[in-house]
Amino acid sequence: MKKPTTISLLLAALCSPYTPGVSAEESSYLLTSFRGNGDGLHLAYSYDARDWTDLGQVYLEPAVGSKLMRDPHILLTEDGTYHMVWTSGWADLGIGYASSKNLTDWSEQKYLPLMEGVEGARQCWAPEIYYDKKKKSYVIVWSTSVTNDKTGETKFRAYYTQTKDFEKLSKPKILFDPGFNNIDTTILEQDGAYYAIFKETDDQEAKNYGSIHVAKSKRLTDPYSLLENVILDKEQAEGPTVVDTGKAVYVYFDYYTQHWYGARKSSDWQNWEKPEEDIAFPEGQRHGSIFQAPESLVQSLLEEAASVAPPPALQGEFTADPAIRVFGDKYYIYPTSDRPYWNTKEFAVWSSPNLVDWKKENVFLDLREDITWADNKAWAPDCIEHNGKYYFYFCGEHNIGVAVADSPTGPFKDALGHPLVDNETIKTFSIDPYAFIDDDGQPYLYFGNGTPTVYRLNDDMISFEGEHVEFPLRDFREGIVVFKRNGKYYFMWSIDDARSPDYRVGWGVSDSPYGPVVSPEAEEDFIVLRQNGPAQGTAHHSIVNVPGTDRWYVAYHRHAVPGGGGYKRETCIVKMEFDEEGNILPMDPMKPAFENGDKGEPINVSE
Repeated sequence: MKKPTTISLLLAALCSPYTPGVSAEESSYLLTSFRGNGDGLHLAYSYDARDWTDLGQVYLEPAVGSKLMRDPHILLTEDGTYHMVWTSGWADLGIGYASSKNLTDWSEQKYLPLMEGVEGARQCWAPEIYYDKKKKSYVIVWSTSVTNDKTGETKFRAYYTQTKDFEKLSKPKILFDPGFNNIDTTILEQDGAYYAIFKETDDQEAKNYGSIHVAKSKRLTDPYSLLENVILDKEQAEGPTVVDTGKAVYVYFDYYTQHWYGARKSSDWQNWEKPEEDIAFPEGQRHGSIFQAPESLVQSLLEEAASVAPPPALQGEFTADPAIRVFGDKYYIYPTSDRPYWNTKEFAVWSSPNLVDWKKENVFLDLREDITWADNKAWAPDCIEHNGKYYFYFCGEHNIGVAVADSPTGPFKDALGHPLVDNETIKTFSIDPYAFIDDDGQPYLYFGNGTPTVYRLNDDMISFEGEHVEFPLRDFREGIVVFKRNGKYYFMWSIDDARSPDYRVGWGVSDSPYGPVVSPEAEEDFIVLRQNGPAQGTAHHSIVNVPGTDRWYVAYHRHAVPGGGGYKRETCIVKMEFDEEGNILPMDPMKPAFENGDKGEPINVSE
């Protein structure tokens, strides 16, 4: 990822009008958030304000008001202090406040009673904090609905107060009144003007959704004038946050019922368009704000978060959906690369003599250059050797293709010029191919998302004998793996969505490569790989047997630590063991396969 080289000098913490002394060369972006109903402060980082990686932990749990933390907003001031305000409860008439020098050690939390004593006030939502340099005071902005007891009319408006010490607060005033109910105001200073972005409230029952508007003022707390063009027109989105990258202003917002983030950008505050660049937010991201922080601080947060979990086996871009194989005297891993929204184009391979020391060999297949029938969604490959040739099965545009080479590192050439499995001709979602060759030499190709499916391969490995067979697997989602041990066929597969922290692995056995597959009844015996602590999303695996032994290992991916989520993953390896009856024993993703200094599992070719 390329770091930004220019940052607007007016951009400060959470886009406040007060700019700390952070130069472009040493700055990064941080994004605040919460999860669920308001568990605490979550942070994500980015170098370009578009591609975000979660840091994977809660940095402060709420302890005041109703003890929720929603909509956290942070201001970095010139003395290096981070001031944070947040919504402390759905019906609290105040908010939470705390400060920190490093985002990990926080002051005692305070409850600021912003609307206590205001007749008809019902709540204080989505507070944000700014600094007024002329008045040398902090300005806190939030949303409150107030009901007039005489008329019964309720108005939802943005209010503000001023304070120098977070003890004495000025009487709350309406920041501006656009003439309609609104929430979630955020402010950006640019070129001597102040822009307030806010959400017109939704009428959920009538399915009448409010737009996201922008208003302009010459001063932070002076009257604002509503601009004609809206940022987002009547959609079910809220919680806007804004950032000026120096090239454009980006406004992000939460599609709160669809659980994803959208974006618009503009260079003139009048014309708003969807960004052509990929935008990636952490899974579970809720209403938060963006601020600029020293890169040294971000690095320290990264180091702290990464120290908790075992290190991954593979790091870099090609680290998801690992298919591990043994060819000759080396182990190979064929992974998927990680790009926002899985828009991947090419395949690469890693090799190792011992499962410990891994080397990225090369990119050997690019859909855009080497394949005529697909140019995107290069997912979840596998590779197998047969009669001296290497057959690479891969996904492209939701179809399965096959390429062939004389070496496990390629170059691979499309064997057919068209898909081997066309998604239009199959019931299941045709992804995640896995090849298996039985003891009698008969090859099979397993695949599927939603419906487990297998074809019997011909000896040429690029065509099928007969029709496909569908068979049930308990809680199956995707990622079938098949191997044979002591005369039994073992089936393993992934459960849940790859973006879920509880993406996990189940298993069963059969007397046939076509099933039926019998799984343990008890959940604790059925699930053999599952999240533990910071190791989350631990699935989409494959297995390898050390030649000449009964030692087995699983290569799987987890959400990158610190918490990458479904679009940022890393390959790990764990040892797989069996009990006396042949049952797979549960594996702990927090227990590495090898400790520091271990020689791993070198292959004895003579065996």
